[in-house]
Amino acid sequence: MKNKWIKKCLIFLSAGCLAFALTGCSQVKEQAQGLVDQVINRDDNTEEEEAQEEETAEEPEVEVAKPELTTNLSGSFTYKTGDTAKALTVEATTSDEGTITYQWYQSTTNRNGGGTAIEGATENTYVPSTEEAGTLYYYVVATSSIGNSSSGVTSDTAEVIVNAQEGQEGQEQA
Repeated sequence: MKNKWIKKCLIFLSAGCLAFALTGCSQVKEQAQGLVDQVINRDDNTEEEEAQEEETAEEPEVEVAKPELTTNLSGSFTYKTGDTAKALTVEATTSDEGTITYQWYQSTTNRNGGGTAIEGATENTYVPSTEEAGTLYYYVVATSSIGNSSSGVTSDTAEVIVNAQEGQEGQEQA
């Protein structure tokens, strides 16, 4: 706000000096005031337009129904390092024409929030890695989208325990 008024004052002074140099004292005030009015009106219109655009961007285009998980995660699965893990699967539906997308997450705590998004894991199934020993919890967010509007639901968690193979060194036991 302060910069806006500084800008307007500088424009006013510049216009005044220019008008004085070109026309003399009698017309300086009138011309400078006209120029300032134009600048102020442009700034006000721009601010109003920006505020209207922000309101429009924040308003959803349509109301999107929250998806429902018809198949949810649950349970605990134990593997040895290097085993092929069973795919974790969820299924979401929506009561409107929304498009369902998925994003899988992993966490070291048994919570379905605050995890790390798994890059590229955007299908309704995910096969956890068994390369390293340890315990991780997996969950997925299913999102229904229509245009720029969306609504999501978070699954329960599934625990995946990976134990080191006997004879493997440098791997933690879960």
